[in-house]
Amino acid sequence: MQMLVFVVGTRDFGPQSQVANAASELLIEVLGENGRPARTAIGIAGLPLNTPVEIEVIRHCGAAANRS
Repeated sequence: MQMLVFVVGTRDFGPQSQVANAASELLIEVLGENGRPARTAIGIAGLPLNTPVEIEVIRHCGAAANRS
């Protein structure tokens, strides 16, 4: 599972990964350890419609997801 998080902030705001923690914790709570994502958190100046956070999650399903 992969998660990409965009967090709006000022130049001096640095804890983007802490903002993304809530989404990671929810995935783990709902899906167990299989929900633990590889994660990227990025700080940006703005998002459409003044949204403060945007999260993209990609989960691979089926036989291909189980291959090593």
